[in-house]
Amino acid sequence: MRRPTLAALTLALAALASAPACDGAARPDPAAETAPAGERYSLYDLPSTWRDQDGAALRLASLAGRPRVVAMVYTNCHATCPLIVADLKRVEASLPAARRDAVGFVLVSLDPERDTPGRLAEWAARTQLEPARWTLLNGDADAVREVAAALGVRYQPEADAEGGGELAHTNVITVLDADGAPVHQQVGLGAAAAGTVDAVRRLLR
Repeated sequence: MRRPTLAALTLALAALASAPACDGAARPDPAAETAPAGERYSLYDLPSTWRDQDGAALRLASLAGRPRVVAMVYTNCHATCPLIVADLKRVEASLPAARRDAVGFVLVSLDPERDTPGRLAEWAARTQLEPARWTLLNGDADAVREVAAALGVRYQPEADAEGGGELAHTNVITVLDADGAPVHQQVGLGAAAAGTVDAVRRLLR
């Protein structure tokens, strides 16, 4: 597998930093609904350190070994983030019961200051996310930007300073193979999840 160069990641981060304002609504991008074009890379090559919902420190490489479905959300979001989680749970429910533990689901917080591991654990329990399959990650601001750039997620604080700490962000769900290489990206919610289900099932064949 070819790995991303530091230069490629730096360019991606620069593009994210200079991206125009985005909003929480889905913005269909047919070119992004399939595996990213160009050089094949692994998300697990990123060097950042994270904490999961149990407070354990980990690197992304520790997630290798089974397909993963990844999205970036934050727990104070009451607009599209619940819909993202609903799509991921729809993917989970679509799998045969005997194969569900063969797939992992990863939620990376866009709001690490408020989404502490304790907050993520409480939210995961309330949202009924099975701990054996779901990993929720808290990282510092640089780590979040790094993953967002790699996954093509744009985000920024809402312009209204009194908006309650809301973040504008694009809605992207990425399917990774067991080595962390993206094989499918979903832009948009609801009906678009069918392609994500198909991508996960192909990896399990």
